[in-house]
Amino acid sequence: MKRLFLTGLLLAALLTGAKADVDPNFYIYLCFGQSNMEGNAQPESVDKTGVDTRFKMLATTNFNSPNRTMGKWYTATPPIVSPQGGLGMADYFGRTMVAALPLDVTVGVVDVAIGGCDIRMFDKDKYTTYAQKDDWSGQLARQFYGGNPYKRLIDMAKVAKETGVIKGILLHQGCTNNGDPNWPNMVKKIYNDILTDLELSADSVPLFAGETLRQEEGGACYGHNTQVNRLPQVIPTAHVISSLSCPGNGQDPWHFNATGYRIMGKRYAYAALQVMGRETVMNPDYQMPSVLKKFYSLKEFNKVNDVKIAAGYSRRLTKLTGTFQDNHREDITSEVTFSSDDFVMSGNMVNTTEDIIGTVNATYLDFMGQTWTQTITVAVGTLRSVEGVETDDLQPNSPVYTPQGVEVGKGEDWDSLPHGLYILNGKKICK
Repeated sequence: MKRLFLTGLLLAALLTGAKADVDPNFYIYLCFGQSNMEGNAQPESVDKTGVDTRFKMLATTNFNSPNRTMGKWYTATPPIVSPQGGLGMADYFGRTMVAALPLDVTVGVVDVAIGGCDIRMFDKDKYTTYAQKDDWSGQLARQFYGGNPYKRLIDMAKVAKETGVIKGILLHQGCTNNGDPNWPNMVKKIYNDILTDLELSADSVPLFAGETLRQEEGGACYGHNTQVNRLPQVIPTAHVISSLSCPGNGQDPWHFNATGYRIMGKRYAYAALQVMGRETVMNPDYQMPSVLKKFYSLKEFNKVNDVKIAAGYSRRLTKLTGTFQDNHREDITSEVTFSSDDFVMSGNMVNTTEDIIGTVNATYLDFMGQTWTQTITVAVGTLRSVEGVETDDLQPNSPVYTPQGVEVGKGEDWDSLPHGLYILNGKKICK
């Protein structure tokens, strides 16, 4: 009780203290959610090296190690949410933002997150039911946030508003409410309450919500992503952050590993930059630590297999992946630009009308500003598979051509040719 009383006195002092001038170039983002927002991965050396002083965190609770006082700004070296947290969603969000924005812009995060909490822990009209529970999330709510996480977020946001401008809200939550069809509406209420209580406009303060760990990465709450992807229908200013190819920690079915948090944080930042109309590329005047460059620099734009489509149908080009210099691999399809002289393209959708063998150019601009391109061969029409090759087609001296007309061998070489599309005796064959 004494601790809560002292915390209340500190908050009152912060909220009634002398006001500093508001810096329009201090961009502030509110963050809330459960354990993936708090951060569950152990930070590695790269995560603590060279954190730019332009990336700030407002302590929303008191820290003992490192020593931080609630309501004060610090360089955002992890952990940035609570003393027990690790590397989370906001870390590489902020690191990416300061690297991309003008050098006179500072980015600050105000982050309140509780492992295992129900989304209603942040509902100002319903939080008591959840904060008073004797479970893990209830204990954390009382230990770090005075039993009222929503109020703490609002109080700290008001402190932040004294010196900066709130530009957006980041959310990552869902496992505790896995699959609940009313979850988008519960998020909408919380979002609207935040806007009202802080006198903000949805048009200038969008919501960015991240997907949970996917099934193919070992996730148990992957079904909730259906609800996450419904948010833009319920909240017009909401944007969904994909968790595609973000790896789990291999120890439990809920949390990402450090690489997964880095990718997710970067994608949150890309979405925020795009809302501002900015390119998702580093400011050429920014001096990035060499150890950090490896995460952002592509090493290989992995080759896509040739594609076949029946005439009159359309098909999306997917699973374009990149291997980066730190050796992590991620799906970059959503960041690739597609063009073609042979097909009508709608984003990554190839639209076809007639039999043709053509190409699609896939171009990727990595964060460091380097452009990567590969050509994907697309065959449209009735294709024969290798099982359909007749004996007459495989005469030893029959020439085998690529779709571009380059001879690559004879019929006798068929078994040794790599998989792909070929022209054999005037017929299109997929091997």
